[in-house]
Amino acid sequence: MDIPFMRLDRQYAARKEDLDAVVETVFTGGRVLQGPEVRLFEQALAKTVELEHAVAVGSGTDALSLSMRALGLEPGGRVAVTSLSFVASASSIIHAGGIPLFVDVDDYYLSRLDTLEELIESQAIDGIILVHLYGQMLETQDICEKAQAKGIFVIEDAAQALGATHADKPPGHFSDAACISFDPTKVIGAFGSGGSIVTHRKDMAEKCRCLRYHGQSKKGIYSEIGYNSQMHTVQAAMLLEKLKYLNTWQEHRESIAARYNDAIASLPKIQAPRIAEKNTHIYHKYVLRAGNDRDRLLEHLTKAGIGTAIHYATPLSKQPCFSGKAEITHGGCHKAEEAANEVLSLPIYPELQDEEVAYITEMLGKFFR
Repeated sequence: MDIPFMRLDRQYAARKEDLDAVVETVFTGGRVLQGPEVRLFEQALAKTVELEHAVAVGSGTDALSLSMRALGLEPGGRVAVTSLSFVASASSIIHAGGIPLFVDVDDYYLSRLDTLEELIESQAIDGIILVHLYGQMLETQDICEKAQAKGIFVIEDAAQALGATHADKPPGHFSDAACISFDPTKVIGAFGSGGSIVTHRKDMAEKCRCLRYHGQSKKGIYSEIGYNSQMHTVQAAMLLEKLKYLNTWQEHRESIAARYNDAIASLPKIQAPRIAEKNTHIYHKYVLRAGNDRDRLLEHLTKAGIGTAIHYATPLSKQPCFSGKAEITHGGCHKAEEAANEVLSLPIYPELQDEEVAYITEMLGKFFR
């Protein structure tokens, strides 16, 4: 059996007629940039995350960089961020003129809140990027209140958390803003690139709208140096169509995760994903932990025709692009380094078929026979 890690072709095939129709509407209308579908998508997204404002931009990376610019990050400002994430969580800090300060992770692969609290209390940082990893959220209310009392901004990197909640609240409710990615691999993905800033702050939304289009504050007036980070109208139209299936697709992933969890419960040396208290895990990624057996398990599954991935094989604190451009908190990032050597992601897309899930669980079991 051949089971790729992702099957975006199945998603398109299942909704080809509707997706083709919205593309045709955009192309025949002629507004391929700044068309009405962009605003409609922003409105629908804001409603989904229960916030007042959404600002569509070119990518999730741009969303992070623009947010830091909008919040006034000064050149050389220090921004705390997890060491276990995609590179953009930290490279965006450098793009915005700041210095990443890498923080270790807890048992849920999320930033250690006690370390963040120490950094806030000592005022050793100017900002925090809270990364919600693999599909579940960090606690946000307490850490945001403590940070904001000290004049420290908080941005949530919610690239992997659209649909997730902590204590029934989606990302963006207590922070200055949350940033969402619509990379094709995300739970709602563009057919290309896309991102958004969501926020309860009107001033934040207005500033990001200005920055996303060359710093234009009103027609023909450019009040500052900005970016060209527009979401293409056709991408907004397709994302608007896909957003209808957010809950349905999440239910499918949860069902698959439950079957994986059942299979792993009887297997030695493999740990299923842990879910933090008060969290809804959307399983953007299903990340198991296999200890010293990780690489052998990966090879076994590959030979069986099962696509896997490692999220993430090298902690950000070890990435060469940050050498001399970032700092590490006292005590290092040892748990992130351990996780990087032991985690393995299984396929978990809504179009995964029952017999494919059964085959994957069967192959997991055979590894230990």
